[in-house]
Amino acid sequence: MAEPRRGAEPLWRTPPGRLAPPHVYRMAGALGAELRRLSARFGPEAVAGLGPPVVRLLELLEALVAPAGAEGEAAAPPAGRQDAEDPERRLWEAERRERALHGRLARLEEQNRQLLGQLAESQSQEDSTARKERELMLRLKEVVDRQRDELRAQAHEIVCKSRDTEAVSVWELVGVVCEGPGDLLSRHLPLGLSWRLLQEQLHRFMSMNEDLRHKVAVVQAQLKSALEKKSDLEAMMLQTQREMNRRSRTASEIQRPKPSLEGAPSPTEEPQHQDADAGRSPAHCCFSKEELQQILQERNELKTNLFLVQEELAYYQRELLNKERVPSFFLDAMKSTIKRQRKKIRAKMLGTAEESASSDEDEGSWLPARGADCVDAQPPESKIRTFFGPWYQGSSKDPPASSCSGAWEIIDSLDTQLEREGESQAAAGSPDRATPPL
Repeated sequence: MAEPRRGAEPLWRTPPGRLAPPHVYRMAGALGAELRRLSARFGPEAVAGLGPPVVRLLELLEALVAPAGAEGEAAAPPAGRQDAEDPERRLWEAERRERALHGRLARLEEQNRQLLGQLAESQSQEDSTARKERELMLRLKEVVDRQRDELRAQAHEIVCKSRDTEAVSVWELVGVVCEGPGDLLSRHLPLGLSWRLLQEQLHRFMSMNEDLRHKVAVVQAQLKSALEKKSDLEAMMLQTQREMNRRSRTASEIQRPKPSLEGAPSPTEEPQHQDADAGRSPAHCCFSKEELQQILQERNELKTNLFLVQEELAYYQRELLNKERVPSFFLDAMKSTIKRQRKKIRAKMLGTAEESASSDEDEGSWLPARGADCVDAQPPESKIRTFFGPWYQGSSKDPPASSCSGAWEIIDSLDTQLEREGESQAAAGSPDRATPPL
């Protein structure tokens, strides 16, 4: 260790004018050894920033000291010193290249991102352009199809109008020819033309008939489906109403207080009700479509009959209010008729068999009893007779002999006028008697 130091002292004391490249190389070797020693002692981080500046200064010093003709000698330094300088130089150059590569890599990544963005924009523009072109083509196709359909319809209409115009013109020509002189050509020409025109008209009528039949078939199918839907809805509504009624009855039975011991049913009656309820299967609660249609038809018939009976009853009531004297057999007949109608309606509503009554009972129910109520019997006192005092003064006192002949005495307004005019005549004329047909 002492020898390098003794040899190094004159090296560092060499004057500047005598410096040569070998001196510089020795300085570089000494400095490199010292830096390696420091890095081994304190770590490579301690001399990391000192190596490049020292190398740069030595290079400058070499360039200043080297003579002009000694380039070849400077280019070939000693092998040992070159080997000592190579690791630091390679390390520095590697770091420099690494930094350059990192910068270049960053620039390339930025350029790549820019290129990717431009590519995405171009692709989106191409996609939007293709989509717009596709939409435009679809719209153009729709317009062309619509115009083609319109042209076809107009062409068909023009053909039909031309046929009609031709037919009218031919018929006019036929009329002119028929009015002209009756030669052979004028006799045979209208026949052929009329035959062709009749064929064309027949063809048009057949096509129109076919179209109308097709439309009627479509309408009938729609009507049939609508009727089926209506019947189904009515059936569902009826079933829902029946279910609601059943639930309401069940709720009312649940809310009904328990009867006392006196009103409690006998033990023999309870099993009968239970058996009757158990005998009703769930199938009896539902009805088929035909049964529901029949029920609806019967309901409509019952409504119609009820309306007719109500109208008839209102008519009879108006007749009773307008007339004071009504024979009792007529009232009995009305009562019996209304009773029979009520029985029929009740039987139809309950679905039971109508009670058959004998003709004798029907006839005897409204015929008057002998001597009980006769038409000529004395009626109840009426206020209307007070206005006709001269004619009814003796009638109330001396009633005529009762005879159940079935006649009803009616005083007409014309008869009263005749009576007033014939007061001066002898033996005032009795009013005419009219027998209303039954």
